[in-house]
Amino acid sequence: MASAAIAVTLVGLAVGALFRLRVLLLLAGLLFIISVVFSVHGGFSFLHAALTTIAAQMLFQGGYFLGLLIRSISSAIHRARPSL
Repeated sequence: MASAAIAVTLVGLAVGALFRLRVLLLLAGLLFIISVVFSVHGGFSFLHAALTTIAAQMLFQGGYFLGLLIRSISSAIHRARPSL
């Protein structure tokens, strides 16, 4: 489970650094469906399934936010350099 959490966070980070909001919405919906199917297939209770889905979304969107920060800091650094 820890490796899946790291993978979801890294995918969110990459999406935040490379893509815009529409890709986030598409992948968040896809992640929701995947986590629900995983929960049903694993035989989780409703509460455990809900917590699994919420945790996956939190990790993905947290990674997306970090990717946005990296992209904005990178673009600010490149803009601040004076040309000679």
